[in-house]
Amino acid sequence: MIQLAHPWYLVLALLVPVVWWAYLRRKGRAMVQFSDVSVLVQAGAARKARWRTALPALRTLTVLMLVLSVARPQKADEQTRVQTEGIAIQLVVDRSGSMREPFGERSGRRISRLEVVKDVVREFVEGNKAGLAGRRDDLVGLIVFARFPDTECPLTRDHQHVLRALDDVEPPTTRDEDGTAIGDALLLAVERIRNIERRFQKTDDYKVKSRVIVLLTDGEQNAGKYEPEKAAEAAAALGVKVYTIGALPDYVEQQSLFGPTMRVPVQINDEPLKKVAELTGGKYFRAKDAEALAQVYAAIDQLERSAIDETRYYLMTELAYNWLTWGVFQFPPPLFVALGLLALEVMLAQTRLRTIP
Repeated sequence: MIQLAHPWYLVLALLVPVVWWAYLRRKGRAMVQFSDVSVLVQAGAARKARWRTALPALRTLTVLMLVLSVARPQKADEQTRVQTEGIAIQLVVDRSGSMREPFGERSGRRISRLEVVKDVVREFVEGNKAGLAGRRDDLVGLIVFARFPDTECPLTRDHQHVLRALDDVEPPTTRDEDGTAIGDALLLAVERIRNIERRFQKTDDYKVKSRVIVLLTDGEQNAGKYEPEKAAEAAAALGVKVYTIGALPDYVEQQSLFGPTMRVPVQINDEPLKKVAELTGGKYFRAKDAEALAQVYAAIDQLERSAIDETRYYLMTELAYNWLTWGVFQFPPPLFVALGLLALEVMLAQTRLRTIP
């Protein structure tokens, strides 16, 4: 976009008629006081007369270029600066043996609790057609735990790496690996997210707005060294918010000693998970099936949103003394054109178009 910074200076173009008036007034005066000009005709004066309007024409163009330069033509290039305040989200997922229990359906077949978690977390990170926007601008990491916690993927903006790591998660295959070490897993998550500002330095375009942990389990702590409450206190001291999810139905189907299956109520003490959320300013959710679990992650998605600030500004180029590039063409600045025309006028006035006073 091209604009004029001082368009009112264009009124100076009214000087052009003054230039021509001065020329015509001078033209009306006798320039040579001789009765016989045949000698001058033979000297080529007639040919010069045909170019007598060249000098005022050059002066006219000079004045117009100077007026245009004073009006300050500018080329405005629109620039957009996007600053993102992302959230560091540490996902903590239980992979204990009980996560093999059925919890939902996919394509008409029953799938395990862990498989449901994989599907729901993928939609939480990537988004879906149901309204989840995904975590495109956030740092996401993955920690899984059974008897021991493991960092499957550090905090990163490469979400495909996180999801590939999640796809590879399986329940333990031996009894020695099985268990539910909630406190140890939570403390490891706090440690991984604690120094996030050091790993991801604040830039003009991106900074970490807040840090949260989303912990999912289907049981109570029965392994590990640290209690969940102690880990929650460490998180609270660092300003890390923890959302806890208890993924467990009200009833499970078990086969009785006499053959038929029975619906057995599930007993779980979710007070530790509630306490963790309360201490850190988070929230506790209970998900009784796959649909409820999806709703839980959707609710967390709404509670924790990154902020995007888009600023538009214009980069101004002064065309009075800078070349203008238009596609493949380049045009000289009007100030340079004015100086060139003025120099040409002076040169012609002193040489080929010189008049005798």
